[in-house]
Amino acid sequence: MTDIKTILVTTDFSDTSEQAFEPALTLSDKFGARIILTHVEADLDVLVVPEHMAVNLDLDSIRVHQMEKTKTMLAEQVDRWFAGKAEVVTEALRGTPHVEIVRLAKERGADLIVMATHGRGFISHAILGSTTERVVRRAPCAVLVIRPPGSVGADS
Repeated sequence: MTDIKTILVTTDFSDTSEQAFEPALTLSDKFGARIILTHVEADLDVLVVPEHMAVNLDLDSIRVHQMEKTKTMLAEQVDRWFAGKAEVVTEALRGTPHVEIVRLAKERGADLIVMATHGRGFISHAILGSTTERVVRRAPCAVLVIRPPGSVGADS
């Protein structure tokens, strides 16, 4: 891991995901690497509406609006965290988060993925799995996982 040129950083726009930004910036500065900041909108094709509700939804319009909002939020994070500190490009994607993160890392030749984990409890993890764990298992490169302060096993 001595030649890092591209760092893929993931965000879900939570405070926890922002924990990955400083380590990514430090590594970007050390290696002169560019950063790809990405967010994946989970593609929810199933929408349950009670039968008694008359609903006329234009899912395509909703998806377009959400993707525009995602792009705006990514630009805000670049301005807040990365402006003037690193070369950053953004990628707003839609799909299954771990699949899209791994696909983007392969397509862009990422040398490192940096992502924070929410450190959810055992039951939540056992039922839902973990995007982070799935990325670690399938990634084409090294993955740096940042745990939130105070999470189980982390120094407080």
